[in-house]
Amino acid sequence: MGTDELVPVFDAPDEIQALLYKTMLEEAGIGVVERALEPEWLEGVMQRGLHSQLLVQTADAETARTLVESFTAEANAGELDAEAAQETEAREEYGTPES
Repeated sequence: MGTDELVPVFDAPDEIQALLYKTMLEEAGIGVVERALEPEWLEGVMQRGLHSQLLVQTADAETARTLVESFTAEANAGELDAEAAQETEAREEYGTPES
């Protein structure tokens, strides 16, 4: 990355989402820096549920935000629900555990 100022484009609530969004932006050719925030157990010091921020160069910020919004909309629509698909596949293959 160059010397351009870095700006936040996504506040990741957990490590999984940080990785998903970072990978998506990098695959689109946008350099990303992940700024880790304090652990959740430091009550009162940080906003609960905020794992990290993804930062990009100012020149890439508009494109990155558009990609983040689109990716989020797709995820909220259920199009990217890989976890549910994996659970369904596992149930079909292994059956459901008894309670």
